[in-house]
Amino acid sequence: MSIRLYMKGILVALVTPFNNKEELNLDALTTLINFDLTRGADGFWVLGTTGEFNMLNIEEKMQVAKKVMDIAKGKVLLGINENSTYNSSKLAKYYIDLGADGIFSIPPLYHKTDEKGIIQYYTALSKFGVDLYVYNIPSTVGYNIPLDILRKLAEEDIIQGIKYTTSDFESLINYFKSLKEVNKNINVYAGNDKFALISFLYGIDGIVSGIGNFAPEIVSQLYKNVKEGKIADALKYQQMLDKLVDATSLSDYPSGIKIALRYRGLDVGPVRKPLEENITADSTIYYTLKELNL
Repeated sequence: MSIRLYMKGILVALVTPFNNKEELNLDALTTLINFDLTRGADGFWVLGTTGEFNMLNIEEKMQVAKKVMDIAKGKVLLGINENSTYNSSKLAKYYIDLGADGIFSIPPLYHKTDEKGIIQYYTALSKFGVDLYVYNIPSTVGYNIPLDILRKLAEEDIIQGIKYTTSDFESLINYFKSLKEVNKNINVYAGNDKFALISFLYGIDGIVSGIGNFAPEIVSQLYKNVKEGKIADALKYQQMLDKLVDATSLSDYPSGIKIALRYRGLDVGPVRKPLEENITADSTIYYTLKELNL
């Protein structure tokens, strides 16, 4: 399978907007996506962790996917993230019928399968004929997909990319180098905003950024400076990014991202319960945004 969609740079890990009754607020997606695109976002990672995918049923995922595709087709990777191959295939088919640019999924969780099951899971999703990305996020899935499995998937062109969200930078770079060895065309994205600068310096293809929802100009300017060789300037933006990560991490994720969006004039509603906001996070986010002139 050849690469059809090659997005580099800044992909926003898009939030899912709700109203005060915790119902989907699809209209808010138009404002949010346009806000991000006009401030430097290169694409969108939709229905991932920041999008509260585990709080949504399949029908809601379909509604979000359709709305985002209507607004930003050609710049979108859509999340599957269902535990069974049956449900995942059902959702993937719907995405393909929408004209999906690419899809991604975490590996099966709760009922954890063996190596053969993981390979079969991604092989089934690869049959739909669009770019397929592995979403490797050990802290929430409960296990790290072994590198030898990912190498096999990449070498056989079953997958066209991976997003690896980890606090272990050495592991991230090890996966990056190893996967590029077996398939130079594979896309490798980092999922930790605090690793943005160093990841780009190592040549990683992109950052999937939660901060990019409300401060895409910070992440995009960092990337622009790296491309222009202005590393000292890029470091200043990384330091700003670090402050925003710290502030938005003080309450249940992604509530801090949604708080920050409100302060930037974009109301995307609350997180779905049992997730909660807290006052400490709210005030810290406000003053951090003010400090950074956002």
